[in-house]
Amino acid sequence: MFFDHFQDVSPLMIPILSLLIPIVAIVAHYMGKAHTERQRHETIRELARAGQPIPPELLSDVQDSDWHRAKRDQANPNRILIPAVINIGVGLGLMGMFNAMMPGTWLWSIGLIPLFLGLGLVLYWAVERKQQPPQP
Repeated sequence: MFFDHFQDVSPLMIPILSLLIPIVAIVAHYMGKAHTERQRHETIRELARAGQPIPPELLSDVQDSDWHRAKRDQANPNRILIPAVINIGVGLGLMGMFNAMMPGTWLWSIGLIPLFLGLGLVLYWAVERKQQPPQP
C-alpha cells in the first residue's frame, strides 16, 4: 500500500532532493558558524569572569566582521578583474561550444551574455581606476 503511493511521487524525488541538498548545506554552514561564535563568546566570558587577560587574537576575530572584511577588500582596485576575466572566459567558451555543437544556428549568441558582462566589468574597472587618487 505504501509503495503504491511512492510510485506516484517517485518521479518528483530527484528534483526535490536536488533542491533540498543546497538548502541543507546552507543551514549546516550557518549553524556551524553560529556554534563557533557561541564557543568564542563563551570563552571570552569565562576569561573575563576569571580575571584573565583576553588574548587579542580572540578579540580580533570578533571585531573582524563581514562588514570590516568587505571594506578591506574594497580597497583593492583590482578586485573587479577576477569576475571580469571569468565572465569573459565563460562567454567565449559558451560561444565556442554552441558553435561547435550546432554550427550556423543562433545558439552561439548565448555566450554573448557573460561575455558582455565581463567586458562591462572591465570597463567599470578602468573607469574606477582612473577616478581613484594615486596611491603613495
